[in-house]
Amino acid sequence: MPYFQPIFSVEDQTVVAHESLGRGISSNGDVYGIPIFLQTPQTEEEQDQLLRIDSLLTEKAFLQFANTKQKGYLFLNMTPDRILHEVEHSDGINFPIVQKAKHYGIDTSRIYLEITERTSKRGIDALTTAVEFLKEQGFLIALDDVGSESSNLERLGALKPDMIKVDLNLLKRSIKSREFQSILEYLKDISLGLGSDLLFEGIENEEELHRAVDSGARFLQGYFLGRPKPHFLNPNDSDGLLKPHLDSFHQMKRKQISSDLVFEDSIKNILEKLVIPTKTIGKRVLIDANSIFKQSSSIQRVYITDWDGTQVSSYYERNGESSFRENNSNLHKNWSYLPFFYKHVKQAFRNSSAWQVSEPYWDKSMNQKLVVFSKILEGQLSIFIDVSIPKT
Repeated sequence: MPYFQPIFSVEDQTVVAHESLGRGISSNGDVYGIPIFLQTPQTEEEQDQLLRIDSLLTEKAFLQFANTKQKGYLFLNMTPDRILHEVEHSDGINFPIVQKAKHYGIDTSRIYLEITERTSKRGIDALTTAVEFLKEQGFLIALDDVGSESSNLERLGALKPDMIKVDLNLLKRSIKSREFQSILEYLKDISLGLGSDLLFEGIENEEELHRAVDSGARFLQGYFLGRPKPHFLNPNDSDGLLKPHLDSFHQMKRKQISSDLVFEDSIKNILEKLVIPTKTIGKRVLIDANSIFKQSSSIQRVYITDWDGTQVSSYYERNGESSFRENNSNLHKNWSYLPFFYKHVKQAFRNSSAWQVSEPYWDKSMNQKLVVFSKILEGQLSIFIDVSIPKT
């Protein structure tokens, strides 16, 4: 029997879709188990049986979706093998799932085919062709569990899904590990590049909800907002459920931004009072690094590049409260590939006399968050000062 879990829209702050899940019921009436069609078949007979169960669940979901006159979207889990089965066992483009949708009067543009993480014996090219056929019939495509068992980059590029679902475990690990938070930021960039929406699933508390919204989530799903039930959640029953948590998120972000600005302005005020003379000997530029480090204990590194991003000074690094070391191993290496370099150049074109500030980034070697302050010096030299952000 199908159970339905609500999916909330950050834009509309209400339920806009439901995911159909095949569930089992225990003797005391509790829902248990994973969607039955996500189990891994061991034999061809088991594969056929799961396909039949999957087809039956789909038909029951369509029946209930049509009878209750739902206005939103319906998400259907489909393994790659099920997608291929739909196309390869059809009469032309008259796919079985299209026939079911037409039978119940459901527009295919209201159905997301959620392709699961499970691998197939068939290659990505066969799956891509099948997905394109189904897209032509109006179906929307979601890619499930991105970031779980295997890299989905190949599928992301080949299938170009309308929706990317971020895996629960990746989300939870991002709360505890900054490296996984970086992965979420990259997924946000990937989704923007593909024109795909991000849906975060498995949200179980407000902290995870905040993380999801901060990572670009347009849609949210999880026990915190609604458990799978044998019926669709009435949008009227969900009004006001999401809004308080979004209000809390906005309040948190404004407080964080205000704190960041206060800190950045305090460093800027210090740096603006500095005079930083340079002396060139051959191809090397010398500065008085000590006068810079003593301005603030938050200053961690100082170095100078030419206008093309090639390092022309020593790399000065703090190694104590009042000491630093001079490293010359990276002299003449080019740093223009770093994300903040050409942002610095762009800002310098706007105002060459002002100190510029990069977006915060995580420094793995220091295990803390930094921002980069930069400015144009005489002779088209650029000074970069890495500053650690106080922990809040």
